[in-house]
Amino acid sequence: MKTTPRTARFATYLCIKHETRRRLRFVLNCERVVQNHGVISRLGLECEKEVEDLSDIAVRRIYYLAAVAMVAIVLISAVVVVRPSAPGIGTSSSPKTIQVTGTATVYASPDEALLNLAVQTQGATATEATSSNAVAMSKVMNALAAAGVSNDSIQTIAYTLTPIYQNNVNQSAPSIIIGYTALNAIQVTVKDLGSIGKILDQAISAGVNEVQGITFTLSDAKLATLQEQALQLAVQDADGQAKATATTLGINITGPISVSPGYTFQPTNYSRFEASAAALTPIQSGTLQVTATVQVTYQFA
Repeated sequence: MKTTPRTARFATYLCIKHETRRRLRFVLNCERVVQNHGVISRLGLECEKEVEDLSDIAVRRIYYLAAVAMVAIVLISAVVVVRPSAPGIGTSSSPKTIQVTGTATVYASPDEALLNLAVQTQGATATEATSSNAVAMSKVMNALAAAGVSNDSIQTIAYTLTPIYQNNVNQSAPSIIIGYTALNAIQVTVKDLGSIGKILDQAISAGVNEVQGITFTLSDAKLATLQEQALQLAVQDADGQAKATATTLGINITGPISVSPGYTFQPTNYSRFEASAAALTPIQSGTLQVTATVQVTYQFA
């Protein structure tokens, strides 16, 4: 309930009306007494003065009553607004939910390999080390091109030049530089996994003396396809769990209200090993797995 000027005026009007009626009754009684007893002047003046006094009192009383009425209306309104609604009347309870987690894994062969190859050279000076490294890496790049690897599939991932120190005979003196080591590392992306052995053989023969790792992975397109398949299976798993739970508890599921998917994928990596010009043992790519996990919240009646 809200207090409005119209409500206040109406309350004031009622108070004034009541007081006015009382005053009129008093005046009429006074006139009746005057007529009956003939006391016109003195009693008439006294009645008139009493009426004036009562008028002032009545006016003050009316305003006081109106103010009290307005305050009461405000307090009642505040109580109505603050008081919480009774349970079950105009209120909606929180939805009843159950939460399940579905998981699914799909398997596939890799369709892409990353070869991390490096050429490391040494020299008495920094120029000698970097120059010999540049010559060796040029031969490697030509060998890769001859093996069918495009320039777009080759990326430089590291290039370092570090001094070689020798401890001084005088231990209090600083170590001395006796040479430099230059290292140039590249990453080669191979789509034809059957050609990995050939590419490694030719690269090593051309000057690669360090194979930092071979990683079998999935292309972006194939990974996206497998993630979608895994997600569909994970959702089916979550739905089956929800239905089984509902049947056991004797409840009716009305539908999902939130879904949170997630994925995990770990490429296969062969750790770093030293390369040699000897024939390499064939490397098997194996099978990769993509896992999807989905957390679903269902509402039930």
